[in-house]
Amino acid sequence: MNEQIVRDGYIWTAQNCPICGDAPTKFIGRRGGSAHRSNIGVECEIWLCQKCDLRFPNPMPFPEGGLGQHYDVDADDYFKEHDLEGRTDGARELLANGTRLFGGKGRLLDVGVGRGEMLMAAKEAGWECEGIEPSATFAEYAAKRTGAKIWQQSIEEAELEAESFDVVILTAVLEHVYDPDKVIAKVAKVLRPGGLLFVDVPNEAGLYFKMGNLYQHLRRRNWSVNLAPTFSPFHIFGFSPKSLKKLLSKYGLQPKAWNVYGGTSLVPSRGGLIGSFESLAAKGVTAISNLGEMGTYIETWAMKTNDVQKAKGRSDVE
Repeated sequence: MNEQIVRDGYIWTAQNCPICGDAPTKFIGRRGGSAHRSNIGVECEIWLCQKCDLRFPNPMPFPEGGLGQHYDVDADDYFKEHDLEGRTDGARELLANGTRLFGGKGRLLDVGVGRGEMLMAAKEAGWECEGIEPSATFAEYAAKRTGAKIWQQSIEEAELEAESFDVVILTAVLEHVYDPDKVIAKVAKVLRPGGLLFVDVPNEAGLYFKMGNLYQHLRRRNWSVNLAPTFSPFHIFGFSPKSLKKLLSKYGLQPKAWNVYGGTSLVPSRGGLIGSFESLAAKGVTAISNLGEMGTYIETWAMKTNDVQKAKGRSDVE
């Protein structure tokens, strides 16, 4: 049994890589609290599994009050930086791509519904849809807004029928969960053969994060800019193209469309000479990161194959 320590509102537990099960082997840096330029969150250590290229805190800070400690807040307040209309338009575009790749419409499961933009777009487009949302406040908000069935629990706990969905959506979700391996295993179970999973995550191995960590090193800090385990937006696990493909392949999910892109700068503008330099440098790095697979974000449509065992075998030798 892993040793646990309770402090600062978290249960600190030794964490192995959820993909391969090994202990992480490379310390990346400290994150949160005194290791954050705004002193937010609680300080933790970020580590790397060099076998799988997955980043995560070790020990893992599990919220003492459960997920509600992070997410039982007003939905509009939590998503105040998100453009509701813009995200709904984005959901429509995403579903149009999904319809094209799948060859039609069917049953859709949206995991982590937030304010329900994806469910609204899916209902408008003629999909039969349900949602998963562990946050009580988010689930209530989305249910009232969309009229769709919302399972107010985690996908791992939900009693969903095997092979009952044609498409599963994981938009900005996988980086927030405490066991991404169990999540993807459940997704593979509820998808029909030939069904599609859409997933997008930050690329924590991208140029933005590499340069941010280098910048902290040059300033003689052992800080990391990877993840946000104890402060909003509460990113727990950090994926790269290698680690995401490895996890998907483990459960027979083969990418059919793949995109790594730069997006917009993650560094907010602030006053002072150093703040202006940081903001300008981040914008430059973000622009350059659109080359190759150096971007800040990853998105993919992955198809469930018929033979998971063969997929596991391929994953083991990669």
